Amino acid sequence: MNKFTIIKHEKTGIVQYALSDHRVKLKIITAAAALTLLILACGALVGKYLLSNSNVDQTKVRELQALVDLRQQELFEHKKSIQNDIDAMTLQIGKLMAQSTRLNALGSRLTAVAEINQDEFNLDAEPGIGGPDLELTGEINTPQTLYADLFNLEDSFIKQQENFSILSQLLHEQDLDQSATPHVMPLAKGWISSYYGKRIDPFTGQQANHPGMDYSGGYKSSIVAAADGVVVWAGKRSSYGNMVEIDHGNGFMTRYAHAESIDVELGQKVTAGDKIAVMGKTGRATSEHLHFEILKNGHKVNPLPFVNS
Repeated sequence: MNKFTIIKHEKTGIVQYALSDHRVKLKIITAAAALTLLILACGALVGKYLLSNSNVDQTKVRELQALVDLRQQELFEHKKSIQNDIDAMTLQIGKLMAQSTRLNALGSRLTAVAEINQDEFNLDAEPGIGGPDLELTGEINTPQTLYADLFNLEDSFIKQQENFSILSQLLHEQDLDQSATPHVMPLAKGWISSYYGKRIDPFTGQQANHPGMDYSGGYKSSIVAAADGVVVWAGKRSSYGNMVEIDHGNGFMTRYAHAESIDVELGQKVTAGDKIAVMGKTGRATSEHLHFEILKNGHKVNPLPFVNS
């Protein structure tokens, strides 16, 4: 290697450098070392740059991953909230269906009690709804609006049920009033033999006021209660002979006189049509018959309109 010679053209002419020259070797080694250091420095800079970019990328990846995790958590919470809303609405709808069933049953019973035509008031039929084309408002249905509609519907059902209950009570009271108002012919088999009002008294032949109605019939015909009530007298009473007196409430009382025998006791509850005695001629009577009276608030009234009802 000491035989190699480097020839360099300079302004002064051609200069030769022999590798055997110690100074030349030193310059070459120094240049090589400098070049090596430069390459190492460039490599270090490039590595640092690449490493720095890698750290930045990893930081960005972590930030994006955290954002994705946050969005997934928010989505999960949103789904959970929607499911809770659906469960609550389902529960509310179930309650409304139960209330609707109760209302239909109550309405059907009231229809039967009030004797309303089933064809005119059919709760099972879907009501007709319609009209011309409407202009849409553009409002969007939300869980909040659905909740409001459901609760408004529940309030409506509650009010309807209250109204039905009041109506049911009124009809029940009306039915009780009708059952407690004299309305049944007091003799099971017979006919009217004397009406209420003025007549010739059969014992004196004088004009007299007859405070009730007389019924005649077959031998030992059954005397029946003209309405629901409670027996307040069962025994002999002066000219009435064997008599039964029934208190029906609402100011109504009925009397059944001249009975042969009595089949009820004091304080006994009776229903319209129940047998209470057997027709006879005890007391002030010309022959076997039933003397029947109706009292309203203590005053004797004409029984005919009641038994004709």
